[in-house]
Amino acid sequence: MRAARCCRRANLREDFHLSDIAWLDTSPDEERRMRELVKMFADTATLDDIGIGGVRDSLADQLFPATSTVHTRARYFLFIPWIHAAAAAKFTGTAVVSKANDRERVFIETMKAAGHTQGLIGRIAGKGVTILPSSIYWSALGKLGIREDSGPRSAWQVSVEAPAGFPSDVESGFTMTPAEAAWLQERILATSPTSYLAHLVTNGLNVDIRDFESPWDHPALESASGTIRATVRHARLFSLAINGAALLYNLLVAEKYDGVKGSDQAGYVEAYRDLLAEWAERTANHATELRSWDVADFWLSVDRGRSTPIPPGTKVFVDEWIAAVTADEATKAASSSHLRRLVATRERANKGEQSRLNNDRALKNWAGASGAGQLVYRWPNVQTLVGDIAEGLGHAAS
Repeated sequence: MRAARCCRRANLREDFHLSDIAWLDTSPDEERRMRELVKMFADTATLDDIGIGGVRDSLADQLFPATSTVHTRARYFLFIPWIHAAAAAKFTGTAVVSKANDRERVFIETMKAAGHTQGLIGRIAGKGVTILPSSIYWSALGKLGIREDSGPRSAWQVSVEAPAGFPSDVESGFTMTPAEAAWLQERILATSPTSYLAHLVTNGLNVDIRDFESPWDHPALESASGTIRATVRHARLFSLAINGAALLYNLLVAEKYDGVKGSDQAGYVEAYRDLLAEWAERTANHATELRSWDVADFWLSVDRGRSTPIPPGTKVFVDEWIAAVTADEATKAASSSHLRRLVATRERANKGEQSRLNNDRALKNWAGASGAGQLVYRWPNVQTLVGDIAEGLGHAAS
């Protein structure tokens, strides 16, 4: 039973992040407890135990700009500008922000009362929510050219008018109108025309995006540009290769965890050995492609999405891991002293005093899986965004 549960948890995709644990819905009384829970799941030292988050995020930013694992629904890209533009039209100075915040809380209560809670930020805490939607979407609104900073104030560029009665009345909830969906589609095309996201919102709407488990499974990829296809291929091969390192790290933790917790907690070790065997089989099925993978071009692709290069330590670790995988060491990853030492050294360097392999207190907080899922680069969030747009435009996702 324990092993089965571990397998299920370890097979979670990388996008099981903050958006899945209701962290945005905490009331003031629960804030401390929930922040501790968030830290366990969301701290870079926990989710990114082996220090490859910069690589992951660079690829995700290039493929799906203006997205985040904490975004929930597409219509927030209109709700927030409507609220803040209305406040800016009536008030000045600091009153703009405070009045906009008040209207956001009214909006949350309106949506909650009407039952529009799927993807609602504040669905539990209501108007007492700690982190408002605008804080979560602020950066993305700037990237899409919806929010433009002008001195101490922000100017809002939204050509679709808010519905009558908003925010005290939002009858249609998160369902976008055709005009709203077309406007958001245009914003994506205008600000990131060469991205995979832009391709999906124009050429990927004839199928339901929710039917495809990863970015490389979507049929629209076949008609994408060579650059998009190359970046997705790099992302796919990196996801496949590095998943073994994440699984091996969890095996090392499981071995230590079982020793600390006792035999009644055993089962994780066997589960991760099974998962590593399955991963080795997947890599074997793609052995030819992995061996022909242009890793130098992969790094060039990664650096294109960053203002600074990937840190040397990260690059050395990833290169050594990929070299081992392409040299067929994947088949013995669970027992390879070389790979075990490589992953353990990397985790200790990345996490320092919080290393689970060194710190028994940190070890006891392990929940059975940490970053064990295969990377899919915010795909669940992209599915919702594109799906909402497709539904608004009347395409297949409706």
